[in-house]
Amino acid sequence: MRKTLASSLVALSLAAGLAGCTDFLTGGDVSNDPNNPTTATITSLMSSVQANLFLTMEADLARTSCTFMQQCSGIASQYLSVGNYTALGDGDFWFGNWASIYGGGGLIDLRTIRTRTLEPGVDDSLYAGIAGVLAAYMIGTAADVWGDVPFSQAIQRQTYPHPVADPQLALYDSVQGRLSEALRFMAASGPTNIGPLGVDQVYGGDAAKWIALAHTLKARYFIHVANVQPSAYDSALVHTALGIQQGNDFAAVHSVDIKNSNIWFQFFTQAGFGYMAAGKFGVDLLVNTNDPRVAEYYSPIPASLVDADLDTTVTYLGADPGDVPNSDSLSSLSDIRLAPDFSQPLITWAENELISAEANFKKGLEAPSLASLTAVQTAATGDPAFTDQGLTGPALFTAIMTEKYVTDFQNIEAWSDWRRTCIPALTPAAGQPSIPLRLPIPFTERSANSNLSATDPFTPAPNNPAGCP
Repeated sequence: MRKTLASSLVALSLAAGLAGCTDFLTGGDVSNDPNNPTTATITSLMSSVQANLFLTMEADLARTSCTFMQQCSGIASQYLSVGNYTALGDGDFWFGNWASIYGGGGLIDLRTIRTRTLEPGVDDSLYAGIAGVLAAYMIGTAADVWGDVPFSQAIQRQTYPHPVADPQLALYDSVQGRLSEALRFMAASGPTNIGPLGVDQVYGGDAAKWIALAHTLKARYFIHVANVQPSAYDSALVHTALGIQQGNDFAAVHSVDIKNSNIWFQFFTQAGFGYMAAGKFGVDLLVNTNDPRVAEYYSPIPASLVDADLDTTVTYLGADPGDVPNSDSLSSLSDIRLAPDFSQPLITWAENELISAEANFKKGLEAPSLASLTAVQTAATGDPAFTDQGLTGPALFTAIMTEKYVTDFQNIEAWSDWRRTCIPALTPAAGQPSIPLRLPIPFTERSANSNLSATDPFTPAPNNPAGCP
């Protein structure tokens, strides 16, 4: 039986969805929804949105991505099934994540924040713009993970009782439109545009930082469609030039209080005992390149095992997909990454720089591409010598995407990058045609909405039609 996290964050994100998926997808009667009461303040809604966002980006979707990308391994219970891709049928393993995007703390509350902050007498377009950035992030993530999902007809029960799924490429257009609107809102001046101030746990309502974040998100979602829309490389470069600056990463905020602690910490220490460990590919990549981040990402295996069973040069050890070794013999996540108050990186300066590196490379501009790559590597390792200096051609592109794979450790974006470029070269679990290319829409959701149908996880999504081996 699947264990759940011992956290109020889980209850927050799942309450609306588990009460009935039609309620959160079509919106229902929000005035009668106990999870979205009309008496809730904008402040409380923004607090719930942030908590829900951190959960969405750190829970099952992130663990699944980490496992598919072989930076983590699933070695027991449901994560063994995730690791060998046998948990991809009609089950509801990812239903909670689906609910967290559409339900309380997700698009419903973000719509309410936008509406209320633009009302006469409030006129806080900065607040509305921040809500728009978060909504774009939510729906962009859904498009990345599931492909075609409802958006234009979602949360409108009376008009659209069974909302249809928007095509994935149209969803990315909607994300860009929402971000463009948010940028206009956040650039507006006036005495009422005060934003969320201290309620914003990440940026404290700093308009300049939110504007930079919106530009980096625009670059991210342009690069996601560049395989089928090559002009998106130009658009991505426009926005990386205005994106997140070093030191201003958008990262989840946690504390040592278990109710507000890092979700990876909660899973590894409170719920998922022995379910997951380090992935062999991820560990070996860092070890074989002498990358100092191996100690930041992974824990060393017990010294007693090194002495008794393994070559004394082995310090870190991960499992291949489908392997079922004893978790005690494998590396786990590091104490740094499993600290309860670790601020999980979600959208970063390094990502912004590497998007610029990729786009410049695709434009034939190798000098700025290499400069962005070396800047990220130097900042990450503290060692200017640890850089891919002098690379050109395909070797440079491979180095850029490999660095992005390393940088996006534990981040859903690593899976999105791999599906676009097939870098690094990963071997699927034994007997499987490929690593999954998307997730199926949850069975419960499809059962409630006749306009949604099952999708094959191994069929490429429209933004990456070639797929990967």
